Amino acid sequence: MVKEVNMDTSSTIKRLLGEYENIRTENQREGQRREREIRQGFPEIEALLEARRDRLTGSIRAALQGRAVDAEILQTGMRELNGRIRAELAKAGYPEDYLQPIYRCPACRDTGYVGEPVHELCACMKQRIMDEENRGERKGGLGEHSFEQFNLSAFPDDTIPGRRRSQREHMRLIERAARRYAEDFPENEKPNLIFFGPPGLGKTFVADCIAQCVMERAYLVRRVTAYRLCEIMRKNQFDGSEGRAAEGVMESDLLMIDDLGVEPQTKNTSVYLFQVLNERNMNGRHTIISTNLNPEKMGAMYEERVISRMMDCRITTAIEFYGRDLRLMKG
Repeated sequence: MVKEVNMDTSSTIKRLLGEYENIRTENQREGQRREREIRQGFPEIEALLEARRDRLTGSIRAALQGRAVDAEILQTGMRELNGRIRAELAKAGYPEDYLQPIYRCPACRDTGYVGEPVHELCACMKQRIMDEENRGERKGGLGEHSFEQFNLSAFPDDTIPGRRRSQREHMRLIERAARRYAEDFPENEKPNLIFFGPPGLGKTFVADCIAQCVMERAYLVRRVTAYRLCEIMRKNQFDGSEGRAAEGVMESDLLMIDDLGVEPQTKNTSVYLFQVLNERNMNGRHTIISTNLNPEKMGAMYEERVISRMMDCRITTAIEFYGRDLRLMKG
């Protein structure tokens, strides 16, 4: 039995399952190539592989003929043979697991599903689906930026009037804080971040660096603009057509809300934001918000209950970005 999946992602899942099948086929071919390589080059390992195969086929033949098979003796013998194979592989300069089945995702074994008897989407499949949704956002998909691309020399190092630090020194501190947040995830002292300041200062870039680091550790990340977030919540409430997207917003391990403040200010805008932030906070899920608004403008734009969820200092770290617009400098 497979759990029901919302129709708005069924075509994406179908296509991804085809990709997973291709991955399994490639891995099987690579496994067969490795075994041929070892058999041809190392007769002593080939003999062990043959002994292991004979033991397995012998037990299957006995079971088909109705003869009793001592499972404990069989398992002990197989463990002994596997141990000798691993030892011989290491002696020959190969990894001990060189002949083990190859999987990109050991949890689902590259099937996309986990669980018995009810199959559920594996975390790797959920992330692939979110990647597809993220790719459709205005500023492109995740996975394009990382801390390795962080270039502090791109930021001016001259004094900024009214500021204690230069833009470069300030970004150095922000980079350290962002790396620490990513490394501590999900055991952060404060699960939420809000980046605020004028456009062109690197807010989205820093958030993407965090997301990349978090995704590499198999956590689910969803990025959405505030405009798209309100659209998802409105359509899901109206007719359920954005069910999968709404699920990703609510259940992703890390949600990144970009460009807060550009969404249409309707009577339901604060309702949608409150619903998302409140539920995620109650469930201990992490959220990063980036906005060009300063706290005063946010306070004037959103209801008090929304601001209390966004700026709660017990669970949120607010980081200001300041300096020159890097895009204008490049021009």
